[in-house]
Amino acid sequence: DSSQNFILTLGSGANTLAEPSTEASNVGQTGIIVFIQPSSGSAGTVSLHGDYETVGGAGLTLSSANSAYDVVAYLIKADNSILLSTPQLAFS
Repeated sequence: DSSQNFILTLGSGANTLAEPSTEASNVGQTGIIVFIQPSSGSAGTVSLHGDYETVGGAGLTLSSANSAYDVVAYLIKADNSILLSTPQLAFS
């Protein structure tokens, strides 16, 4: 609720964006989420709670290289509805 931009370091294997709890009071908020792949081991993947919506319902496909940075923009459209952009991949 107190932030608009987030940096998430993924663990190897499966990661989940859980159900958000503050979107109702933040409708219209925009920001970015930076996903950072682990520095070693297998790549992290991200599954999404149903409140997150992606283009075409495709989910998020992120870079898989160790330490890769990907950026995803978001918009809180309504309570229980957060729109996620297509990831911008492999910043270096």
